[in-house]
Amino acid sequence: MTANEDLPPQETGVAIPGATPSSVQGIGRRLAERFALIAFGLYHVPLFLNNYPSLGGGGFNDTGLAVQWGRIFTVPGLWVAQHLFGVASPGGANGDNGDTAEEFARVLLCVVIGIAGAIVWTVADRRRPRAEWTESVLRVLLRYSIVLGLMGYAIAKILPQQFPPLTLPALERRVGDLTPMALLWTFMQFSRPYAFMAGLLELVPIVLLCFRRTALLGALVCLPVMLNVTLMNYAYGVPVKLYATMITLSCIVLILYDAPRLLDLFVRNRPVGASRESTIVQDRVAWHWRAAIKFVVVGSVVVSCVRAMSGTLAGPPPPTSAATGTWQVVPLTPDAPWRRLTIDGAGVLIRTADDVAIRCALDSFPVAGPLSMQCRDGRRGTFDWTRSSDTLRLEGTFDGAPVSFVATWVDRTSYTLMRSEFRWFFD
Repeated sequence: MTANEDLPPQETGVAIPGATPSSVQGIGRRLAERFALIAFGLYHVPLFLNNYPSLGGGGFNDTGLAVQWGRIFTVPGLWVAQHLFGVASPGGANGDNGDTAEEFARVLLCVVIGIAGAIVWTVADRRRPRAEWTESVLRVLLRYSIVLGLMGYAIAKILPQQFPPLTLPALERRVGDLTPMALLWTFMQFSRPYAFMAGLLELVPIVLLCFRRTALLGALVCLPVMLNVTLMNYAYGVPVKLYATMITLSCIVLILYDAPRLLDLFVRNRPVGASRESTIVQDRVAWHWRAAIKFVVVGSVVVSCVRAMSGTLAGPPPPTSAATGTWQVVPLTPDAPWRRLTIDGAGVLIRTADDVAIRCALDSFPVAGPLSMQCRDGRRGTFDWTRSSDTLRLEGTFDGAPVSFVATWVDRTSYTLMRSEFRWFFD
């Protein structure tokens, strides 16, 4: 039996190593918990509907209910971004979780309001501390903010929607031409098993965090997973750094509640008693109502993600024609302007004789008829084309100049990356 087992639950809570006077410990803990509850609540609650892709969350559309909900909370963030950060036209007015000035401004507001609110709250009830429910509400808030926030990312990797198979233009782009984020996406897209496991490793803590008995294990599993995601977002310039950081901090706060028990188990080699987590809020709601609420909230996010993402995957197949593919240009004249040409449903990628990559959009996909394209730098091209076996002939104009060439089809397996196979031995 430990020294404080005979104390009532409200007086034990989370032990803080090194804190001796109980009054100081109580005030410090109340300030920290109340700050965390206010700050994390102000951050996570506005993003609640953003977890529903079928409502427009996660950037799936710009007119859904999630977008309208998010805009309610962007007004003060936009003001701070303009007047304090000096950003003339801050983005992020859709209330999503991107790295925009409005999002960083909103985090600053969360911190400032959290500090002020915690101080006022604690001073107001200093003579008779109340609100013992703070711990219970904070734990529930953090657990389900992680669960609902990670759900879409886990499902998107498992289906797969976030990292679909590599396209022909992706195979044609050189490493030096990629942005850091594009390099990371190419890395993830190459290996379907790795991307699937990444989604599965995000799904495991989601399931564990849904239940109070396994919540600590879920937070311990979630922390290295999210720390890895956060580091990749920072290292490769993925514009979701802030959100990943906040999810990671949410995991850390959940773990801190059991830090003394974890230290006893893993470092001090001492016996560990049962958790003394406050369950004031849960005890006031019957278990079947808690289960029903959990099922509806978590289940609705799962249904929304699967519906939106599987619809994207199960949509009409990308258009194809005889011109689809990557083509190696055979010059008809010594000054032929192009070296390679890649055509797919997303557009055209041209590799010029000067080794410059030009990305163009198609006015219409050339199932039949001319190939008409509009390039990013304002240049246009229109070509008549014919294919015979593995040979493509194009004649037309590009940027006002006549272009005529013959190209041969490039097999996908000709890329070293696509020929590589898993090997056990490398003798």
